[in-house]
Amino acid sequence: MIKNFKRAEKLLVKRARELGKGCKKVFVAVSGGVDSSLIVAILCKAYGPKNVVGMFRNIRSSDHHWEDVKTLQNVFKFRLMHIDGNPIYDEIVRQIKNSFERQDLPWADEGTARAEKLGFTNAYASLKSRLTTPMAGFIAKAIDRGEGRIFGTGNLEEDGVLRYFDKYGDGAVDSNILNGLNKAEVRQLALFMGVPKEIVTKKASADLESNGDKHNDESQLSDWARKLGHDVEVTYGASDGSEEGNVAWAMREDMKKGVLTGSNSGADAEKLSKAPFNYSSPEIKIILFLRHIEKVTRHKVEVIPGLDRKILLREGVVD
Repeated sequence: MIKNFKRAEKLLVKRARELGKGCKKVFVAVSGGVDSSLIVAILCKAYGPKNVVGMFRNIRSSDHHWEDVKTLQNVFKFRLMHIDGNPIYDEIVRQIKNSFERQDLPWADEGTARAEKLGFTNAYASLKSRLTTPMAGFIAKAIDRGEGRIFGTGNLEEDGVLRYFDKYGDGAVDSNILNGLNKAEVRQLALFMGVPKEIVTKKASADLESNGDKHNDESQLSDWARKLGHDVEVTYGASDGSEEGNVAWAMREDMKKGVLTGSNSGADAEKLSKAPFNYSSPEIKIILFLRHIEKVTRHKVEVIPGLDRKILLREGVVD
């Protein structure tokens, strides 16, 4: 948990200036959530409100998130763009659907049980996230003489172990200065820096499944855990940041005892239940889930795999 708020703010503002060195204007995609709202607060301190450009991308987005973004803009006075991506999204989906049907490939319309069964729900969410990338890239460069920086909004849990982002969507950024703060700490600092309480305390949601707050981070991650065979309820902690969630707890334990990715990452459930760990059953379950999810999402942060030329040379394929 944050021990020195003023020092934390100072360090983040300093880091934002370092990562945007040479820029006169900087960009962030604002969703109405606490992470992007804290980034806005930091950037406004670092560069001045008139040099911060935020974009709210509406593709089947919930109206209350846009209302929260407008509230945020009234507080921090940054430049705010509202981009309606629905016509583009609808046309792309229409053309893809027609192509699927011509190729005799199975199709599922968004929001249907069939879409969930065939994995189309994830595909629709990915399309929404990835459509943000070209708009963000264009705006970031156009506002700053063809240069520009996209400030990401990922926190410690999302970036460090869950990799709860689309690699070429909300993960396509130039920096993530919140990657050392867990969700509870983000909420604490956001309140300290003046982010409206209704934004800080609302349920975290990527808002990508066109069904309002039914699609929220904790419920989706818990569903994900069950699909992977883990009986776990993933939590981000108290809505006001007064308590951290079980993912943040496990990451803290990993830093101290290496139970996720460190020297004790091979300890099984029985070993984790005994000294020197003495973890409870729920604690063991979250550790085992996070080990699993860290492995299956590692591809998002590793170098893109291929067939190395040294192997081709060794095999006599090329000279």
